[in-house]
Amino acid sequence: MRPKRAKAYKKVMQFYQQNHGFREPYQILVSPEFVLEGAAKKIDIVKALEEVVGGRVRLFISHCGIRDVRTEGPNRDSAIATSKQFEKRRCPHRTPIAGAECTGEIVGPTNQHNYCVATQDDELRKKLRKISGMPLIHISHSVVVLEPVPKQAKEESLEQVQVKMGLPELERKMIKTVKTKARDAKAALAPRKHTKGKKGKGPKGPNPLSVQKSKKTKVAAKKATGAGAKKAGAGTKRPRDEAQDSGAPSAKKKAGAANSS
Repeated sequence: MRPKRAKAYKKVMQFYQQNHGFREPYQILVSPEFVLEGAAKKIDIVKALEEVVGGRVRLFISHCGIRDVRTEGPNRDSAIATSKQFEKRRCPHRTPIAGAECTGEIVGPTNQHNYCVATQDDELRKKLRKISGMPLIHISHSVVVLEPVPKQAKEESLEQVQVKMGLPELERKMIKTVKTKARDAKAALAPRKHTKGKKGKGPKGPNPLSVQKSKKTKVAAKKATGAGAKKAGAGTKRPRDEAQDSGAPSAKKKAGAANSS
């Protein structure tokens, strides 16, 4: 496990220890679909759960969950071998029900026995998140993940601490409003990140280099203009040449004649 992730998980478990009385060995109630998913991903569930919670564990599975493991999935044999390492948790169901539903009933509305729950069932996780002291674990992309503490659970634990300190209700409300205003002001001052929009797929334009005129045509055009200019210049004579042709004395000859006289 990466050090950053291990540090985050340690903080989560410290929160549950300080506010809800969780202690080692941590009791983890495992649902059948978690066992089957671990068998499919070839994960050592016992070792992975010990790393996630950062301590010794006691793993439990209900009788309804054992029935689901034995009857479902292509990796049934390895899942059964894994579930034999768990302790059996009695449930009140004479006729077996779904393993995820049975797990939710064992936890109850308040999680009185301080269970951590390892499950892949989205509905069960959504239901258990409403309980303040409820560590939830699931598998994501072959990695066992411990969910962070919900915001609601943090607020409830803070209120409980304030009640123990003897703060009156009016002061507790004032503290809450001041914190929310400070949070909103901080969010307003924070610079917004400009994300570049993704270019949509479609026909691309022509290559700009292929659109340019070739250099050969430009050189040929320059040569043509240069030759035309030379021809035009050949027909016009300079004033000096015109004077010599007409037989008129030049300016130098006139100056020499004046000096000799």
